[in-house]
Amino acid sequence: MSVPPWLQAPLKRLDAIMERLPHGLLVQGPGGWGEVAVAEALVGRLLDLDVARPAREVAHPDFRWLEPESGVIKVDQVRATIDFLRQTPRFASCKVAVIVDADRMNLNAANALLKSLEEPPAESYLVLVTGAPERLLPTVRSRCQRLEVQRVDHETVMAWLAETGIEGDLARHLAIEHGDAPFAVRDAVARGEEPLWPVLVKAGQTPRDALDAADSRKDDNLADLAGRWLRIVHWLARRRIDQPGAVLEFAAELQKLREVALFNTGLNRSMQLQRLFLMWVDLWRDAEPPLAA
Repeated sequence: MSVPPWLQAPLKRLDAIMERLPHGLLVQGPGGWGEVAVAEALVGRLLDLDVARPAREVAHPDFRWLEPESGVIKVDQVRATIDFLRQTPRFASCKVAVIVDADRMNLNAANALLKSLEEPPAESYLVLVTGAPERLLPTVRSRCQRLEVQRVDHETVMAWLAETGIEGDLARHLAIEHGDAPFAVRDAVARGEEPLWPVLVKAGQTPRDALDAADSRKDDNLADLAGRWLRIVHWLARRRIDQPGAVLEFAAELQKLREVALFNTGLNRSMQLQRLFLMWVDLWRDAEPPLAA
């Protein structure tokens, strides 16, 4: 498959800076638009790896792939990565570490990383990947060279999804739930993720249906579920509701839950989901025109 059109510019920029690559590189974008794919392309160039499979699956003594644990990147993870970068390369000419969702570092982790950026180990490269660069410490951002991934129009996204074999209602529903982010949609399909909209249609009928829906989603990632639901609600407010005030109030509740769930794994999931699904019943009943119209 050809390179998606929106990734051609950052990959061309990557080729241009390879000869004078800085220790710290920040790959940023809206999230789900191939930021990880750009990081993987860099890893492939530096270590001469096969990029046909995800970099996180590659076992190489000079490469580390770091992701959040339970929604957070902790200081011990970062310190272990810095210690790894300080070691002498074994097979490649350098050491490479990629931190995905770098915006989820807690403060101690971010400060530990900052020390490495200020005094980088020799023959090492640190790649931060984020869809929310504003959540990174400004001092971390300022010490990295940036590669930006930009959005493109909806039609281009849908055409690319069809090229990958995802089309029809599945593509349309998941594109709404993932904010048109094509790589997020592709990954959702690979996980076997079903669209949320049919669940919401059923849940909106009665309080019993709402509680059943809450119980059925209790094992979902709460932050991801709230994010998908939030995008559906915003889509409804923009396109299907004459008086969006109540819809936007509900959206604010979803946003608050998402922000808390990103960093707090101790939430009472069942209680939070029951509360939101019962609110959804009221919203569904009172909306004019009806949400299901």
